[in-house]
Amino acid sequence: MEEKQVEQQPQPEKKVIRYRLERHKWPDEIEEEKRNRRFFILIIVICVMSFASGYLLERLQGLPMFADSNYEKLEEIYKIMKNEWYFGKDIENLEDELVNHAIQGMTTQGNDRHTVYMTAEEYSDFFNHLQGDFVGIGIQFSTSGNQQAVVQRVFKGSGAESAGMSIGDVILSVDGVSVEGKSLDEISSLIAGEEGTSVQIQVRRENKTLDLTITRSKINNSVYGYEQNGIGILEITSFSENSGDEVGKYLQDFSAQGRKKLIIDLRNNGGGYVEAARQIASYFLDDDDILYQELKKDGSIKKEKLYSESEYPTYHFDHIVVLVNKDTASASEVLTSSLQSQLDHVTVVGNTTYGKGSVQIPVTFKDGSALKYTTAEWLTADGKHINGKGIVPDVEVSLPLALESGFIEMDENTVVKANTVSEYAKPTQIYLQFLGYPADRQDEYFSYQSSEALKQYQQKQNLTITGEITKETLQSLVSSCALYWNQNKATLDTQMKEAIAILKK
Repeated sequence: MEEKQVEQQPQPEKKVIRYRLERHKWPDEIEEEKRNRRFFILIIVICVMSFASGYLLERLQGLPMFADSNYEKLEEIYKIMKNEWYFGKDIENLEDELVNHAIQGMTTQGNDRHTVYMTAEEYSDFFNHLQGDFVGIGIQFSTSGNQQAVVQRVFKGSGAESAGMSIGDVILSVDGVSVEGKSLDEISSLIAGEEGTSVQIQVRRENKTLDLTITRSKINNSVYGYEQNGIGILEITSFSENSGDEVGKYLQDFSAQGRKKLIIDLRNNGGGYVEAARQIASYFLDDDDILYQELKKDGSIKKEKLYSESEYPTYHFDHIVVLVNKDTASASEVLTSSLQSQLDHVTVVGNTTYGKGSVQIPVTFKDGSALKYTTAEWLTADGKHINGKGIVPDVEVSLPLALESGFIEMDENTVVKANTVSEYAKPTQIYLQFLGYPADRQDEYFSYQSSEALKQYQQKQNLTITGEITKETLQSLVSSCALYWNQNKATLDTQMKEAIAILKK
């Protein structure tokens, strides 16, 4: 089962790119799948080559491969688009573009957004991010649909930190290209580049617009551990290739320090290598416990085992709290469910998780592209379905509403006046209340009192004092909320506070 981690954080329909769980197989299965894969790849290659030109059709006349009228239609449409479509003259590598779009259309199913075709460039980016060490500027940001790209984390020792980027910065442009309306993948592609090269990123920080020159470098960002009030705390932001080993190092330190209580923070962890989840679970569970169960297309079930203690030492804690939220997905759900269902001293705190309970494997092609497709559904260690449902925490705790609200992007010319109804009124009023301003509502009616509260905010931020919601004001509010959260996390993080309270009992 496989997934992708980028310099951002995902969402159901919140883009945080959700390709997760990598399928790891037994030796006999590997050999059988190699045989099946050769046949499958052969069929795909034949189809793609046939789309790309009439070459095979001309030489395989009489064979029934394209007797199906649907194939004939595809071939005919391809020829029309290639030879007669007017705007085709403006597209570089038209044949490749047509084939890629045809494949993407075939694999883009409304009932399975985790089956996806990736071009060589997309797959390379996907694979590199899974390794744990990747080249980037060193940030995670969140965006979805028409939401703004807001920096959620800046990693220590990164180019972004050196350049002065801060949590709460709203990304406006990359190398002069506006990111408005772009997806997380599109923004990540603009930011990506070779190690040692620089990128110009324009951000809004509250009421200021800043231009930052950031040098790309290697980043390792999947695990961070620290101690607080005698409690060991592990933040795991993704399950990359080296996450298991990194967790082991922190657990060894905690054990040497005599720590008996542990918090594993999996919030906003969209997944990654399930092998890393297996390694981490093996530090806590017995040899005869399992990681998860896999339900195959034919109805058969296979239990995925853990590593033995001889391979990975077991660390014993009196109490463990696992922190999760709605963006905890895939491999992180595998780890959470495995610990929750098999250890009595584990408490899960937060919100119901994302519910990504399907298994994907990739098939790669000679040109570097790949098809990642769903092969099975995974169940919890005790046999429960979580796909589309998620894992329900033992203790439900939510963060302040402002942190759960979407960062909605506004059009430059849109203005929301007092005593009007607008989709922008609700987040604006929620943000104002979070920052301590006297807005009186949290719905889509923008009241006079909330307008007066907005005037106070605009005055403090040296914005034009109108009491009206504009793009500039809303972007400033988003940035202010993120900065306020970062500066006051110890008191505002209700989920972490609950975890610590549970462990102190």
